[in-house]
Amino acid sequence: MVQPEIICLGEALIDILPMVYGSSIVATGEMKMAAGGAPANVAVGLARLGTKSGFLGRVGDDFFGHHLKEVLDTNGVDTSHLIMDPRIHTGLAFVSWDSLGDATYLFYRQPSADTMLSPEDIDQNYLAGARVLQFGSLLLATEPSASATFQALKIATEAGLLLSYDLNLRLSFWPDEEHALATVNQPLAYANIIKLNRHELGFLTGETDPEVGTARLWQEHFKLIVITMDKTGCFYRTADSHGFVPSRPVQAVDTVGAGDGFMAGILDGLRRADFAFDDQSVQMACRQAVAVGALTVSKPGGIPAMPFRQEVDAFGI
Repeated sequence: MVQPEIICLGEALIDILPMVYGSSIVATGEMKMAAGGAPANVAVGLARLGTKSGFLGRVGDDFFGHHLKEVLDTNGVDTSHLIMDPRIHTGLAFVSWDSLGDATYLFYRQPSADTMLSPEDIDQNYLAGARVLQFGSLLLATEPSASATFQALKIATEAGLLLSYDLNLRLSFWPDEEHALATVNQPLAYANIIKLNRHELGFLTGETDPEVGTARLWQEHFKLIVITMDKTGCFYRTADSHGFVPSRPVQAVDTVGAGDGFMAGILDGLRRADFAFDDQSVQMACRQAVAVGALTVSKPGGIPAMPFRQEVDAFGI
């Protein structure tokens, strides 16, 4: 096993998509599958950009789970801590697009193997060898995966890792917004790098303006907050500065995985700067992130669309 620099904790799922972008499975009557799940997407995105990454989570010991493992392995992601669960199936996400081109999801994963990740699955030595733990909020909506997530956050914090939190809010997983807000706020006590979209920023702070909202959200232990702003670019805030990085115009083919590509671009960019959070390093990481996000939407699928290093270099940042 090659010790990963960045470990991605969470769900690996199968995305079921319409054959025609911008439509629905019901409308087209035809569908295709792609490996997905935000943390798995980020892990592959990192590996393709040249960062050693690992995945920590559960999938079913079924043909979907084996396909996910094969995809991760083929892309160079360490799967030594991917658990194949014979008791329960791999989660599925059915994807459709609305009239504005935004993806909507129907999940079949309560329960599914990813939700059965337990505190006993969290290997202290594995985490301690990394530099960053990347995670989201989906596992926080169920047990035992919520307890497993907080166990990982505590271990990673004690080991001195940077903790990177991509909220990836899915309110349909929660009994009500009040419960969701109380729970997804808790990881902010551990996180150093936070990625949100404007809707999520508004959910956490009551303010969708990135400059005002990030100032309201900021805590002393934070290193970076980055707000994705759809097609326009991203806003970032550090302890000493803030700014805006414009997006790169491309012809969108499929928006699934765009935020995950962006996240991979940020983390790989920061790693290349040895996780310095000065304004120049953060700006360069954000410029790479918007480039990776743009390249991701120019191809179909989540994991299949994650660009390789040479594609990003050719596209330019």
